[in-house]
Amino acid sequence: MKNIIFITCFFFHLNSAFSEILVFKNCTSEEYDFEKNEYSLDVEKGIMKREYIYTDETYERLRMNDARIEKENTSTKGIAKVDGEIISEISGYPAFYTQMIFNKKEYSIKIKTVLNNTEGVSLIAKCENIINYKKES
Repeated sequence: MKNIIFITCFFFHLNSAFSEILVFKNCTSEEYDFEKNEYSLDVEKGIMKREYIYTDETYERLRMNDARIEKENTSTKGIAKVDGEIISEISGYPAFYTQMIFNKKEYSIKIKTVLNNTEGVSLIAKCENIINYKKES
């Protein structure tokens, strides 16, 4: 009986002692140019952190339409693993919302847009590399 309890506790300790962090690096877009554009995903904690720096040309072009645009920024979003896909939390309202989809096999980030139950999926970034860190806690 003591052995079973010990093995069970040891298994749960090992299971929670390691977490995986994925970093989608050097992500490019057809619409925008970046000096830096990367996404760090901590699936265990359910957090996505995006860090980006626009090139001067892209920054100036975007700033003409929106004075609130920043040349460099960091943003965070909640994420979850659903049916083998890593997806972001929903942004928007029930009739219209967007959601990011991270694909490790294709090195891509897509955006799913839903308007009145009609879905569309578009590629927003293709990444050169994905780094997989094993984090011990």
